[in-house]
Amino acid sequence: MNPTKTEISAFMKADTNKDRVLTREEFRTFIQAMASSGSKTAKKIRFLRAYSYAFSIADANRDGVATPHEMRAADNAHGVGSK
Repeated sequence: MNPTKTEISAFMKADTNKDRVLTREEFRTFIQAMASSGSKTAKKIRFLRAYSYAFSIADANRDGVATPHEMRAADNAHGVGSK
């Protein structure tokens, strides 16, 4: 599944240093933006303050950053995007 315009916009806004990956802090900003855009899963993460847990799922290779590819795989498996 391709990313939505909302997901792309939220990712670009969250990626403050423009390195095309999200740090833990940038990922939190991404989740907050997605929650504000209506993502049910992101709203749940925000409500539960489960940012670290969600990031650990998105950062599949545990290198400290979440790539768009890793985030798409996490979204497909767990529904973080526009759902």
